[in-house]
Amino acid sequence: MDLSRLPESARRHAEKRLARTPLEVVTDLVAGYLADADGFDEVIDDIRGAAAYNVRNVQRQIAAIEQVLAEPQPPNALAHIVAWRGNWVLDDPSDVGAAAFLAELADHMRAVVAEVEAARRARFQKRGTTEPTSGSGERAAGSDEPGQ
Repeated sequence: MDLSRLPESARRHAEKRLARTPLEVVTDLVAGYLADADGFDEVIDDIRGAAAYNVRNVQRQIAAIEQVLAEPQPPNALAHIVAWRGNWVLDDPSDVGAAAFLAELADHMRAVVAEVEAARRARFQKRGTTEPTSGSGERAAGSDEPGQ
């Protein structure tokens, strides 16, 4: 994406977002999804809503989790993120337990993305078979519609 074509304020915002480290992305997603959730089902529902709105953001969050788990992190960083930023109590509150939890969260997020993408494909396929379109993308007039 060529950021130079954006207005100044939008360009600064995009550059700031792109400059965030994977650990910052994971910290923000944990705080956003976990901090006030009443349970894991609510977390998954929130992720589902986010993916339905913008699946690419959820995919970026998954990639950030994967990168954070693949690289060495400072001692207690993952445990701190999950326990303090996410306000989430784990049976194993260590970095190992937090890493396992984040890996499980990423697995659930992947499943949600797959579900949302499958539903989107099904909607488009259904549209293609039940609502023929003209070349302009508008619905073609059927035999029960005016103009036929």
